[in-house]
Amino acid sequence: MSMRVDRVRGQIRKELAAMLQRGEVHDPGLALSMISITDVTLSRDLHYALVYFTVMGQDVAQVMAALHRASGFMRARVAKALGLRLAPELRFQPDLSLKRADDMERLLKSIHIPKERPGEGEAQPGA
Repeated sequence: MSMRVDRVRGQIRKELAAMLQRGEVHDPGLALSMISITDVTLSRDLHYALVYFTVMGQDVAQVMAALHRASGFMRARVAKALGLRLAPELRFQPDLSLKRADDMERLLKSIHIPKERPGEGEAQPGA
């Protein structure tokens, strides 16, 4: 990935996170949500940005719909803040990596491995 794409990706993530934290996006679907922007991936031509987010306090589908509705406003604000002539189209995707990690940890904790007693697993004399 080029340094410019990487730099713009980081700036978009920061700007979107700040915008949501400051409450600049006025949509009822985002009113009571704690949204974190976890990552942004950009197409090489900077036309599309896939924005990964996590949410606490609301249904993910409801928040994703609200983010989709606000994407035009957010895109314009990103373009202005970053000084871009044309900001990438924002597409939102829930970040499921934390949920997958939690599920994996829960699964690993549920496995019961019996402890070996002393003398087990060793060759018995005279056998």
